[in-house]
Amino acid sequence: MPAPVRIPETIALGFATVKSSWGRIRHLFGVPEHAPPWRDRGAAVVTSLIGIFVVVVVSQATKGNDIASSSLWLVGSIGASAVLVFGVPHGPLSQPWAVLGGHGVSAIVGIVVAHAAGGGPFAAALAVAAAIGAMHVMRCIHPPGGATALAAVMMTTAGRVPSWQYPLTPVLLNAATIVVAAIVLNAPFAWRRYPIAWAFPHPQTVRQESLGHEPPFTREQLDVALRELGSVVYISDDELQALYQSLRRQQTWRGIAAADLRVGAYYSNGSNDSAWAVRRIIYAGEPGERDPTLIVKTVAGNGLGAVDSVAPDDFAAWSAYEVEPSISAWQRADAPA
Repeated sequence: MPAPVRIPETIALGFATVKSSWGRIRHLFGVPEHAPPWRDRGAAVVTSLIGIFVVVVVSQATKGNDIASSSLWLVGSIGASAVLVFGVPHGPLSQPWAVLGGHGVSAIVGIVVAHAAGGGPFAAALAVAAAIGAMHVMRCIHPPGGATALAAVMMTTAGRVPSWQYPLTPVLLNAATIVVAAIVLNAPFAWRRYPIAWAFPHPQTVRQESLGHEPPFTREQLDVALRELGSVVYISDDELQALYQSLRRQQTWRGIAAADLRVGAYYSNGSNDSAWAVRRIIYAGEPGERDPTLIVKTVAGNGLGAVDSVAPDDFAAWSAYEVEPSISAWQRADAPA
C-alpha cells in the first residue's frame, strides 16, 4: 500500500492562529460577526431618509407661534429612534411600545427633574438614571429615551426651562410620527415589516390535519434558558424560534458527495452527543480502481486514534460537513447555500 499522503499542518495551523487572533480582537471590540444583507442596508437608508423628513415636516407644521414653544419643535433623540425603527425594525428596542413608552416616560421624568432640581451635573445624571429605571418598570426600554430625559435638563441648564407640554409636544408627537412612518415605509418589504407582529403573525386556529410542526422550544423553556444565561437577548421570541429552526436544518444538512472527498481534509459527522467524531482522510486509492478505498484516522471524539479502511460512499454518508482545526475548537469549513 502506498505511503499515506501527508498534508503539511504547519501552514493550516498558522492560518488558523491568525484567524483566531483576529477573532479575539473583533470579540474584544464588539465587532459583529454577521452583517445584514445589502438590500436591508439600502432599505434602512432610504426609509430613514423619508421617515425623518416626514417627522420634520409634521413637527414644523404643528409647532406653536409663541417663542417658548417654537424654539423646541423637534427632539434630537428622535434621530436615534430612526436608527432603530428603520435600521433594526425587528429589534425589541424598536417596537412601537418601546418607542412611544420609552420617549413618553423619559420625557415625564426629564421634565419633573428639570423643574424640581434645575440644571447641573447631578440633575442630568438623575434624569437619565430615573428614566432608565422607569423604562425598565414599564418594559419599554428605548435607548433614545435617555437622551429625551437629558434634553429637558440640558435646556434648563441653558436657561430655557421646557414647559409641562414637553412630553406631549414635541416628544410624543415626534415619536408617534416616526412610528407611523416606520409602519408605512417598511410595509412594502416583506422581510422587514414593522412592527414585528406583522412579520411573524400569531397563527390562527386551524384543523388538526393542517397544523404545522411544533416549535423547537416553549416560551417557558426560553425563560429558563435566559435566566441561566443571566443576560438579555435583544431578539424577539418569534425570531429566535425561526433562527433555531434554520440552524437545526443546517445541522442536519448532508452535502458531502464521494467525489468531493479530499485527501488531507477533515470531516465531522455533526453529531451533538457522544457519537461525535472528526476523521481525516490520510489515503485514497487511485482513480478508476474497481473497489476504491479510503484510509481514515479519527482525530477527535468517539474512537480517537482509530485508523480504518472505508469505502468512499460509506464515508460520504457518515460525513456531515468538512471542518478545519483552530485554536479552541473545530470550525465548520463549508455551509449550505
